[in-house]
Amino acid sequence: MKNLKICLAGFMCFFMVSCGQQDNETFHEIHALIEKSNYFAARDLFNQQRHNLSARNQLVIGAVLDNAFNRNNLSQEKTNRLLDKYHLLPDTLLSAIYAIRQDNAVKLHQYREAAKADSIRLKDFGETLSETQKKDIQNNLKLWSALSDVPPQQVSVQGETFLKLEKDMAGLDNITVSAGGDTLGFIFDTGANLSTICLSVAETMGMHIIPSEILVGSITGEKVPAQLAVCRQLKIGHIAVDHVVFLVLPDEQLTFPQIGYKIRGILGYPVLEAFGEIQITRAGTMVIPVNHSKFSGPSNMAMDGLTPLICLEGNPYTFDTGADHTMLYAAYYTDNKNEVEACCELEKIQFGGAGGVREFDGFVIDKTFNISGKEISVEGIHLIKEKIKESETVYGNIGQDVMGQFSKMILNFDKMFILFE
Repeated sequence: MKNLKICLAGFMCFFMVSCGQQDNETFHEIHALIEKSNYFAARDLFNQQRHNLSARNQLVIGAVLDNAFNRNNLSQEKTNRLLDKYHLLPDTLLSAIYAIRQDNAVKLHQYREAAKADSIRLKDFGETLSETQKKDIQNNLKLWSALSDVPPQQVSVQGETFLKLEKDMAGLDNITVSAGGDTLGFIFDTGANLSTICLSVAETMGMHIIPSEILVGSITGEKVPAQLAVCRQLKIGHIAVDHVVFLVLPDEQLTFPQIGYKIRGILGYPVLEAFGEIQITRAGTMVIPVNHSKFSGPSNMAMDGLTPLICLEGNPYTFDTGADHTMLYAAYYTDNKNEVEACCELEKIQFGGAGGVREFDGFVIDKTFNISGKEISVEGIHLIKEKIKESETVYGNIGQDVMGQFSKMILNFDKMFILFE
């Protein structure tokens, strides 16, 4: 079973005005890595070759990388400097800058600013956008406009929190949350861009429903209609999170009668990021510490929009506590085509979620990952030969079959690192 994903417009399509051959070449090398969502390699190359870039292009790349590594206020400052200092930027670059501003604003829970950035892209730079991009931005504009009067999310930590992760009948980890006098188990899911709830539970918990006409994308690439809800206060252990935004789906969209299963709610990235750090043990406990873990070295976690990425063996993967199995994507197939086809037969791969079930050509392979100096072997991984979505760039999605082979996983959203112990 796969969790719901919200469709966000892609935001990197730069146009280079020549400022010297070396500047041009360095910029495009870094940009090529960013287009593949490999922010880790882009960061390393930027740090090595920064001196070869013009002041303007240092700001451009810096704004993108600050955004990717969750330094959103710094990224926003760089976009301000770009817009204030450079008045003759190409429209394509300006459109990309406003896309970065929109994403920063969303992560900072400044929904009115996010709507403003999307509106400018459509009004002033529509000619630089594809029809698909326009539709995505129009959809996002409806979403952020509907939330424009909602205060920023706030978190209050009263002490260290220990939560028991309870497996539901689909094998997904649930944690206990309380709101409006009601207490329920919600799925804990790093792969969910926004938290999600079914309509009946949103009503029972007394959430403020905001009627809207937005479409959200599922992992299968299909789009389903949704409304919005704001929870005045969500309590999780010794933590209170105010003004939590939820996508609201009709109950039938989150009900699977064939197995008698219903998703009541999903806690997504914006809530999890607010915790600062979470620790998940193999014994089935989530710890939200007051004092964060120490980490040395470059960040190995980044954000692609609202989707967390992990760097494994030099390549970007999403990781998804709401997915029981790891899956590999078209980028992995392209880089390992000869090896895969030499040992595996092409077959049909099915998977689905709230958007339904789709079938793709693919393979079933065994793979060993090198993670934290340990070799992790996983058998029977589904490898999809073709892109599930046109915007797909990552190598795959890491699921519980990999994470569960460690005694503890630590996710730190301040310093942007993942530790496996």
